[in-house]
Amino acid sequence: MPLPPTRSVKSKQSTALQLAHKALDADVFTKVWAKNSALTERSAKALHSVGVLRHWTEGQVVLSRGQSTSTALLLVKGRLRVSVTTPEGEEQLLRWMLPGEISGLSSVFAESTYPADLVAVGATQVLHIERARLVDLISHDPAVSVDLLRILGLRINQLFDTLADRGMHSLEQRVWAALERIAKFNSVAVPDGVMLRVSQSDLAQAASASRQRVNQQLRHFQEQGLIRLGYRNIVLLRKAPLR
Repeated sequence: MPLPPTRSVKSKQSTALQLAHKALDADVFTKVWAKNSALTERSAKALHSVGVLRHWTEGQVVLSRGQSTSTALLLVKGRLRVSVTTPEGEEQLLRWMLPGEISGLSSVFAESTYPADLVAVGATQVLHIERARLVDLISHDPAVSVDLLRILGLRINQLFDTLADRGMHSLEQRVWAALERIAKFNSVAVPDGVMLRVSQSDLAQAASASRQRVNQQLRHFQEQGLIRLGYRNIVLLRKAPLR
């Protein structure tokens, strides 16, 4: 739920922020995202029967942007960082993959290169499913086919959401939209709100802005009582009134 366009009147800006924050429940978003973006238990079990489990350590590159691949990847344990690098050499964080999510379907089915960089975050287990085995599985199991189509549809919707967020002209809007995206798949509940496990550098990449400008905007949010800044984390405060 991106913020409305920035208004010329300061009070209207505060009202827009307040409404956006009131509607945001990152804890619920996290649960819904995890449920909707993961394969069904039946599909996951079927894929495990045809895939090969591999272990990755912190910082290892599982797939690189532009790399040819004939393998779909089902994340079993840990997290995968998904990002792209601009022509200027700047990394832009897109999202994190969570356990139960599958990636690489479009590349496998279209026999094209992978569109992003996938890097392991901590100890990670990934099920690698070769194209021939995947195609054979879905040709004999319509339920798995429908589940994979659902995942592809979700990815398309997420892509449009990300493009819409990137198109926002206001830094305030872009930073808040990035916080909302991260809250969906990388947050935990705390007594006074929801903690996003993200550094300001990662947030700056997600918002397509410099770390300095994002830091200034975060401090503004903190002054308004919307968030609390911590070490490599940001807490979205529940029912925090704006000043």
